[in-house]
Amino acid sequence: MSAATKRAGTRHTPATARIQARLERSELQHLRELCAEQAEQIERLQREVWYAEDCAEMWQRGHERLSEHLSQGTSDAHCIGLTQSGELLVINTGALQ
Repeated sequence: MSAATKRAGTRHTPATARIQARLERSELQHLRELCAEQAEQIERLQREVWYAEDCAEMWQRGHERLSEHLSQGTSDAHCIGLTQSGELLVINTGALQ
């Protein structure tokens, strides 16, 4: 007999007690499945956050390099480039000629 049944003061017959126990097991199984789904979702979201942080750091480094080169006043000999992986670069155009 469940604690809720005892508190309510309701008495179950053997048949209703079995039904109640079956329902409680079913509810417990449902909660376990829900917890497993949420754990998977949390892991996926954590991976997405880590990826977004890596992307943000890459763009920040690119911005810092770009700002550094452009603030040196030698921007005539440099231009902005973008790699295939999406990284910003400052290209020395004088070296290309």
